[in-house]
Amino acid sequence: MNKNVLIGLMSLLLISCSYFEKDKGKIIINNESADLVSKVRIEYTSAKRVDLIGELPPNSSYKYAIEYTTFEDSIYIYYTDKDKKVHSENVVPYAATYNKERYIFNIK
Repeated sequence: MNKNVLIGLMSLLLISCSYFEKDKGKIIINNESADLVSKVRIEYTSAKRVDLIGELPPNSSYKYAIEYTTFEDSIYIYYTDKDKKVHSENVVPYAATYNKERYIFNIK
């Protein structure tokens, strides 16, 4: 096999793998609704950590990097819709440094 072809294939493989790795350990929050959502926050159950995101405009996304600790945790997302109703959902049931995943949460 031609050396240049082999190098090209290996480069392509590395690039494709790094594309999927870049969002590991992140929560992608998609506001797919036509309305602004407010008071968006991330809460860690065990660590008792709360990260305020704020507002998320309609039809937009936000990437949140998970803050891993030395123990396992679960993560909830809270937000308020246009009717002032508070929503909560467990988006990461099991977060650990040795099991980094990409999570997607869609607000409809």
